[in-house]
Amino acid sequence: MATVHLPSGLTQHTGGVDEISIDAPRVRELMLALAERFPGLAGQLDRMAVAIDGDIYHDAPYHKLTPTSEVYLVPRVGGGESFDHRLSHI
Repeated sequence: MATVHLPSGLTQHTGGVDEISIDAPRVRELMLALAERFPGLAGQLDRMAVAIDGDIYHDAPYHKLTPTSEVYLVPRVGGGESFDHRLSHI
């Protein structure tokens, strides 16, 4: 089972649980299982990026998981101007 680590901002929807093991073949099924177990997370999960075994993914519903996967839900970071846009002013 993959181990899922939740940020402190989500634990209000889980009764304080910040780590859970879930048997899921892909990220999509993992997210569905989380929302089913903790209905308050349903509206929050689409705002999260996923770090799987140290690699961060912003859109990974079909990324495969293994029984030893370490999954961290991470708030997405947005905003700012692109690197290419900043270079165009030089």
